[in-house]
Amino acid sequence: MALFLCRSKKLFLDSHLNIDIRQLTYHYRCINWLVLFSLILQIITWIYILFNVELVDTAKEFFSNLRNASIAMQSVVPIWLSYPNGLCFASFCLAFSRYRIQRKAYSLLLVALSVLTIFLNDLQTSGRAGMAFIVFVFLASAFWDWRVNFVRPLNFLLGILGISIFTQLPKVLRDGHQSIAELKILFADVLRYCFSYLNTLTELLNRLPEPNWAGERTLLPIYNLVSRLYPLIERSGIHSIERSQVWGYNNYTIAGDLLRDFSFLGCFIIPFLITLSFIFLGSYASRPLNIAITIYFSGWIIYGSITNILILGGFLISLLFLFSLVCIENIYSYKYK
Repeated sequence: MALFLCRSKKLFLDSHLNIDIRQLTYHYRCINWLVLFSLILQIITWIYILFNVELVDTAKEFFSNLRNASIAMQSVVPIWLSYPNGLCFASFCLAFSRYRIQRKAYSLLLVALSVLTIFLNDLQTSGRAGMAFIVFVFLASAFWDWRVNFVRPLNFLLGILGISIFTQLPKVLRDGHQSIAELKILFADVLRYCFSYLNTLTELLNRLPEPNWAGERTLLPIYNLVSRLYPLIERSGIHSIERSQVWGYNNYTIAGDLLRDFSFLGCFIIPFLITLSFIFLGSYASRPLNIAITIYFSGWIIYGSITNILILGGFLISLLFLFSLVCIENIYSYKYK
């Protein structure tokens, strides 16, 4: 509905016309520094983890400990490292924007480095949320190029398949799959994990009014940020709220998150308002930044049908960072007009 009402505004992935060379120079410089900053920050973070996490004998134990700490809301990484790490998603969107405008080897290298950075960020909790976001962005881009730019998607889809397999590496490290038989179990687990979301909301609604606190858990990312600054406030974990054991997985659905935060009406209003913010801010952005915001939007709108990534701090920080760049860009252009 938001896209229909604002159809005169533009979010676009096609990037062939009317790009000011001065905009490119400015954004390319920013992208170079942001990709480098995000990668260096991940290296520093992993050095911190290796020096502060108890040493164990196997990789399986090490990554299982990271995962268990994440579920228990016990922060392995301090706030001054964890929240800036969230910029890796904005870094990826900007780097991929540059690649779509200028398909050269250096642009592809920046995309590869940003993907590596997100992978390292996922490994901090032995999860796969960031890499799944990348896969959805690439899928949306492949469909767009196929339908709009008439580019055959086969090679790109094969690349997406390779990245999708790569995203399972944290689970392999955590669960210690080492044989062909165990890899078959991994494949079955991935299928169950992907499609169990279809039943999660049904299972959740069937349990109402069993304590689900509809409308009482408000703005979880902001609440958890405050709790990191003031330790006396107890952090609220996703898993401690959603105990949805669909097909053996503790999954959560975007509608379930919105239901808890804003009650039933919020399931319609909040996605509408989020989409409006993408459209309006994107329409005021320069072409390169508009493409980066569209890239984020394309990942969010597919991922959003499965789960609410904006409850995860890194995704929210990257989105606010991209929106802030629009404001800075407009202030800068107005000042020197």
